[in-house]
Amino acid sequence: MTDAQILLELQELDLALERGKKTLADLPELRELAQKRAAYRKLISQRDHIKGVCCDFEAEIADLEDDQVKTEDEVTLAQEDAQRLKDYREVQKLEIELSDLAKKLDKIAFTLTDKKRELAGITEKAEKLNAYVDKFEKSLLADAQKTKAVATELQTKIDEQARRRDHLAASLGADMLAAYEESRRTHKGIAVETLAGNVPSACRMALTEASVEDLSRKGAIATCPYCGRILIQDTEA
Repeated sequence: MTDAQILLELQELDLALERGKKTLADLPELRELAQKRAAYRKLISQRDHIKGVCCDFEAEIADLEDDQVKTEDEVTLAQEDAQRLKDYREVQKLEIELSDLAKKLDKIAFTLTDKKRELAGITEKAEKLNAYVDKFEKSLLADAQKTKAVATELQTKIDEQARRRDHLAASLGADMLAAYEESRRTHKGIAVETLAGNVPSACRMALTEASVEDLSRKGAIATCPYCGRILIQDTEA
């Protein structure tokens, strides 16, 4: 390959690499996957919160049930004492104590019923959320695998182009490569243009006849007098 052909292919590869990297970075599947992962994290947070609420209710219910058993034991002991008491005042005092214990048991029973009802509602909600999370996880995994396949295909192509680009760059002389890189930096990626008649392909500024004659004496590769890009005059290239 001539230097002119290498320069043109090098530019084509650089532009393709730029497009490929942008396509990969802006891949719709990646954005959608990121959004889905954010939604998944939110679901997990909700699930953990509900699990914590369930644990709190279970602990409260266990404490109430323990209190209920202890209070029932107190009632049993008080009733046993009632069989032995003969003094009216002591019996009256015990009856008041039993009445208070009965009220406490009623309150515990009411609270227990209320807490168990709330726990049942939250447990049902947790079960539904768990089922949805499981379904969401499978969907997320499938999307991740699909996105990985698309991204891997793009990255493979980018890597192949990068290797070809490095090979071409290495085949150019150091001065020519430096001139190309500088022109590429200055002109935002369009470092090289070709001459069709008297019109350069990039800047489109028609050259005078004198300019064309002057450029023709410089060989296949020159510099555009208008935009400063590398100008390829080899029509075959």
